[in-house]
Amino acid sequence: MSYSQTAEYGRLTEKSEYKIYLSRIGDTLKIGDTLIIGIPTSDLGFTYISQGGQRVSNTLTDKKVIVDKLKTYGTKKNGYKVYALFKGYGLIPVLIDYDTAVELGEIKNQNKKLTKEEAISKLKEAKELLELDVISQADYDKLKSKLTPLILK
Repeated sequence: MSYSQTAEYGRLTEKSEYKIYLSRIGDTLKIGDTLIIGIPTSDLGFTYISQGGQRVSNTLTDKKVIVDKLKTYGTKKNGYKVYALFKGYGLIPVLIDYDTAVELGEIKNQNKKLTKEEAISKLKEAKELLELDVISQADYDKLKSKLTPLILK
């Protein structure tokens, strides 16, 4: 097993540990990053988050975890995948099939870019909050300047 700096989706050729991972959707994951657990894809728990070969319980929903390691698992024949590991319960680390877990919502994607429709909806909601005096004009203007390029593109 080797130890490298950066892994890139689609270019994994061996079992290794990394400091940085460039994922399938183009975001960057690093050791020390905080992930937020999303919702399980099964009534039995999380399908793509496991500990000791067992699904992790749905009680982890909305918990924040810190990435301790980034490792590839797999074979030359079947290919390799990057897993983010964090300290679980006991000595066995928890493994996250990062790309699949993000895609299916088991991990909340904090770097997800808003669609035009989502940006419009968020701006309309902020306008309502401004009219209700829940947020200030400055807060609204800041959000509007951030969302306007997404809406106009």
